[in-house]
Amino acid sequence: MKSILVVMRSPSLLLISLCIFFIGLGYALTMPFMPLFGVERVGMSPLSLGIFLAIGSLSGIIVSTLLSRLSDRMPVRKWIIIGSSVSASVGYVCYANTDSYVVLMLVSCTFIALSFSAFPQLFALAREVVEREASEDVTIIMAILRALVSLAWILGPVMASFTIYRFSYTGLFLVVSFMYMLVAIFVLVIRVHEIREPSNEAEPLTDSRRSFKHLLMAPQVVFSLLAFMAFELANTMGAIVTPLYVTQELDGGKLDVGLISGVNAALQVPSMIVLGILAKRFGSIPVMQSAGLFGIAYFTLFWFTNSEWQIIAIQIFSAIFIAIVLGVGMTFFQDLVPKMTGTATTLYNNANIIGSMAGGLLAGAVGNYLGFKAVIASSAVLAFLGFALLIASNANKKTFRHMEGDTYEG
Repeated sequence: MKSILVVMRSPSLLLISLCIFFIGLGYALTMPFMPLFGVERVGMSPLSLGIFLAIGSLSGIIVSTLLSRLSDRMPVRKWIIIGSSVSASVGYVCYANTDSYVVLMLVSCTFIALSFSAFPQLFALAREVVEREASEDVTIIMAILRALVSLAWILGPVMASFTIYRFSYTGLFLVVSFMYMLVAIFVLVIRVHEIREPSNEAEPLTDSRRSFKHLLMAPQVVFSLLAFMAFELANTMGAIVTPLYVTQELDGGKLDVGLISGVNAALQVPSMIVLGILAKRFGSIPVMQSAGLFGIAYFTLFWFTNSEWQIIAIQIFSAIFIAIVLGVGMTFFQDLVPKMTGTATTLYNNANIIGSMAGGLLAGAVGNYLGFKAVIASSAVLAFLGFALLIASNANKKTFRHMEGDTYEG
């Protein structure tokens, strides 16, 4: 494929690809096992664990948003990624060498919070490089880069289980720390030709705040953010209820749960590439709107399942739903605000984080009081809500473009 050859032949894109894979692998190694780490090694209660995870995520959202605005005003994106990666490396070394709840909370709110910027800023940097070297293949190449994260999630949990078994959580965090340091080194050697106009670097802080305020008030942006939160809520609730439904309602085993998860992740990788090609041909808006339809189809069919093989058979709908939201979604946001790539990518990433956090709480509340079927039905409703919000977002496109012209080009 031409787009893959473009990535392979470009030293900058090749290094960025490695960095994206390593960060995705870092997430895949740590996120599934952080609750177990908190309970088994630190002795956290469910409440203290929830507070720890929630405060850490909120800190990361705040820090990454502030740094994204800086990256769009000044040519510092490369150094933000390096600083965030080094901060992550230091943070995971601290995780590896302490079991104090207070220390871990401080590290989570500082070093780890700073690391939240690395992922969206890497994709913003990739967008700049792709536009310079292969502008006609932006959507496809960005989808390929995002597929690397899904590939990392196929490998990560298995690698983490083996690492914890052989070297405990200390070894796991040191491995992740090393990977983040590699990311910092790789980004350091990337030769980036800044594409911003000099006038943007001198933009007054008051103008930047006004631009950001107008951006968050634009109907198309607001509806798009809410749509992505709804999609991530549905996705998270589905991910939480699936293993419980399989083991408790269908009397399945852990092997069935692992098979369902593995099939889904494996289908996501080719789906992202194919959907990137479709988004290039037909535009990202119709592809994004179809995400809601696939989500509705998946959760509706899921509600009627009564065996493990039926759940495996419908994973193609879930994989396409996730592939559109996580693959095409990032390009959709970058296209939405082309002059604020770092901010747009960070807002998209934060919408996913917020949706994931809220999804966990909502799945627990609904499942506890109304049962697993109610969680599945709620996910279908949220997928429909996301679809409706994207329709509303597209209807407000002209209003947003008018604001964009006044705000960013005036």
